[in-house]
Amino acid sequence: MRVLIRADASLAIGSGHVVRCLTLANALRDQGAVVSFASRELPGNALARIADAGFAVLVLPASYPGDRAGNIESLIDWQADLAALQTQLAGQPPFDWLLVDHYGLDAQWQRSARAFAQRIAVIDDLANRPHDADLLIDQNLTATADAYAPLIPASCQTLLGPRYALLRPEFRVPAPTIRAKADRVVVNFGGVDAGGETFKAMEALAGLPIHADIVAGSANPAWDALQAKAQGQANWTLHRHVADFAALMQQADVFIGAGGTTSWERAALGVPTLCIAVADNQEPNAQALHAAGIHQYLGRDRHVTASQLGKAISDLLADAPRRQSYADKSRALVDAKGTQRVAAAMLHACLTLRPATLDDAQRLFDGRNAENVRRWSINSEPISWDAHIDWLTRTLANPDRQLWIAESANGPVGVLRYDRNADLPDRAEVSIYLFAGREGVGWGGALLQAGDAAIARLWPALRAIDATVLPDNTASLKLFVQAGYREHNGHFERVLPQ
Repeated sequence: MRVLIRADASLAIGSGHVVRCLTLANALRDQGAVVSFASRELPGNALARIADAGFAVLVLPASYPGDRAGNIESLIDWQADLAALQTQLAGQPPFDWLLVDHYGLDAQWQRSARAFAQRIAVIDDLANRPHDADLLIDQNLTATADAYAPLIPASCQTLLGPRYALLRPEFRVPAPTIRAKADRVVVNFGGVDAGGETFKAMEALAGLPIHADIVAGSANPAWDALQAKAQGQANWTLHRHVADFAALMQQADVFIGAGGTTSWERAALGVPTLCIAVADNQEPNAQALHAAGIHQYLGRDRHVTASQLGKAISDLLADAPRRQSYADKSRALVDAKGTQRVAAAMLHACLTLRPATLDDAQRLFDGRNAENVRRWSINSEPISWDAHIDWLTRTLANPDRQLWIAESANGPVGVLRYDRNADLPDRAEVSIYLFAGREGVGWGGALLQAGDAAIARLWPALRAIDATVLPDNTASLKLFVQAGYREHNGHFERVLPQ
């Protein structure tokens, strides 16, 4: 699978778009996809960061003739951007996916960009403009289907809420220990911090008997001034770059930061947080997380003083029960599997089904005998090799049984079997399982959707599909309900559209 990601970073925009796209790009690459970026050469860009991560990057111009004054992201000349991208892509075949993470590009750009890709995916946070997309991701707590309904095609798949937060694997960690005696604070307002909130945090921390790790960010233009501000503060450590930010965050009793993508990192780790919004688009989500008891939202940057922040730091450090509550509720909201879910959704569209053969005997034998598969099978006993070969040989010769292996870009995902009812040839029963390591990110739904569509084409007289699920198998019960099956006493039925 080939993927192109269109995202920018700059002193004005910040680095959040590129950072979360790099996280997704790494997950896609791990699944066998080939990922490239297209990004503008703006002041404070992330072109070197993208290249250092091992991704090809198409460099787009820093300015276009039609750019308007103001926020360069939202006032971009989209037609010039599209033309520049077209020049860079000359002679290349279409991508499987073009993913766009950019507030200045909407349905006009996306519609024309379909010339470069079979499918369009969009990452959004605002729900303020139309999209011509096949997949839309909004990881915010405030994201709703109703808000996006008038802005996207009816066929567009939506992945909404913190369940789809784009986090790196290092944020999947055990629950934190909330210390009664708390004295460690981490400060970070992104890679740029154009508004200088780090200085405000320093003023708030001055004189407090605590250790502070202050992460300024590699693109922060005020590094020299920050160093001068930290001079003489023996309990402060000023970082320009942190190799393992998640590990540093885990050490914090309290985190002080903005309301952007780091919100989900903090939540996944269960780090009690004091949040200050540094942009208008951060406010709704920061307020919603405060209302849900996930963190303490202090307000928009221009309204929060160093004195107010200092008092909030002291109060939260002294309140272990409140910090424990923030940690528990945060981790219940964000499980750090969102990146895998988004990657799986993109891979789903490229999922293929192929008939099983005798060459698959070992894979099917290992898959069927896996403990997690046997536990939920009607016959939970291990199958012998001889019995398995006999069954597979008969299966492949049976015109009323279809056995498929589902594959993604990086290999087999799972198995589907359909058995046509000999007495009622307009009905069939489905059985499904995933191979080890494929659980938990949505592959089951993709397999079932692809399989049901394929079997309806193969057996056009089919009118309904049945399934049997053990009552304690909650994952499969949920799977079939979400796929449109109706349940009655452990038996599921899906009536196919005519």
